[in-house]
Amino acid sequence: MEIPDSELVEPVHAESFFSVSISGEIHEKLTFEYLDLGKYYPRVIRDEALLAEEIDKLAGNMQFFLDKERVEINGERVKSRIDYCDIFLKGDTDVVAVTYLIDFAGRFTERTNKIETWLEEEIAPYDFEILWRFPVGTKIMEIETALDYDVYSDIITLWAMDGDEVGGYEKMVFELPSKILDTR
Repeated sequence: MEIPDSELVEPVHAESFFSVSISGEIHEKLTFEYLDLGKYYPRVIRDEALLAEEIDKLAGNMQFFLDKERVEINGERVKSRIDYCDIFLKGDTDVVAVTYLIDFAGRFTERTNKIETWLEEEIAPYDFEILWRFPVGTKIMEIETALDYDVYSDIITLWAMDGDEVGGYEKMVFELPSKILDTR
């Protein structure tokens, strides 16, 4: 049986969730959704060797793009690393999701902190959303981005629609809480 061409797989949506910890660790879950009318990924998933090869290829490609980004926490360059990649079918549909878990870390201070990112400027090829979850009690002080955004206490939501200009320089300035909330 011939595997359909992966070129027929079309990206249609993306979403990202960043979890920021007091220690400076930042964990990201990044998911791309694809329209897969040729059923490429369901066939790949059924073959363990093909699946492993495809995941290695996807992770390698994503790491390449992450390595091109410049991210600084409080003026120090940090490196993003893919720790996990997998492919998920989205029920009985022609939509498939590719999910990455990405980690990076920096040094936060007890005072004001800053995360800066330099990304390639481009036109968004599809809609996407980004959520940043900071420790409870974090004070968001400044956001600079080409994206639309809202701040809800210690949560930032950012988004773009297909055709919007995105990328370039982004900055988030925040102050971490003076004590960790006891959620027990």
